[in-house]
Amino acid sequence: MTTPTSHNHYSEKLAGVYDHMYPVELDTGPAVDLLAELTPEGGRILELGVGTGRLARPLAERGFRVHGVDASEAMLAELKKLDPEGTVEASLGDFTETGTGREYDLVFVMINTFFFAVTPEQQLSALRLVREQLAPGGRFLLEAFDPALYHNLQGQEVSFKQLESGSFMLNTVTVERSLQLLLATHTVVDGGAPQTTQHIIRYAFPAELDLLARLSGLRPVSRWEDWAKQPYTARSARHVSVYARDDDPVFAGEDG
Repeated sequence: MTTPTSHNHYSEKLAGVYDHMYPVELDTGPAVDLLAELTPEGGRILELGVGTGRLARPLAERGFRVHGVDASEAMLAELKKLDPEGTVEASLGDFTETGTGREYDLVFVMINTFFFAVTPEQQLSALRLVREQLAPGGRFLLEAFDPALYHNLQGQEVSFKQLESGSFMLNTVTVERSLQLLLATHTVVDGGAPQTTQHIIRYAFPAELDLLARLSGLRPVSRWEDWAKQPYTARSARHVSVYARDDDPVFAGEDG
């Protein structure tokens, strides 16, 4: 397993096909609806790992003031193509290391992006920065896959995904269970020279995320298995988890 690094940047080629990598098309509308529900009208929103702005752009169209950060210049270039008017304020940055210096009514991070923080210390740092940027009464939403499916993976898992006409992606996944690290390689074949990108993520189980959140001054509020708020169970393949600052009135009286 390669030495862990938090700098899992997307190449230009991979950024160009990113929106085809995950089966999220049906999620977009319900996700935007729930994110909007958690934010006061006209409120401020921060997306960590904004990518191409799949969710940030429609949120901005609804009148929210949206800021997105991403560590990949290639991804921000794709966002600029899709949002030439700059309705989403975008900036280059690593959300495990630095904040924006502002407060937001909602901070959110999607799919496996939070796991790009590849050590417990980096994940704790990222959550502490979330706490610093969360306005009183605000909410932090984290979407992630449940690691149970991958944690016991033996050997290498290989899959193919059709991207666009005449192109496809070859994906491989290997797990180092003792470190909770997952190494994924993505090879894009589109008629030109094949290009392979590697990413390392450190997955964390929901209970561990809750503990890290509490150490960061956040506490869990809700957890569902999808954007429709279906209950999270032992059979759920992913979770949508919502946190609040530990001084939020919702927790009044719980400790005594």
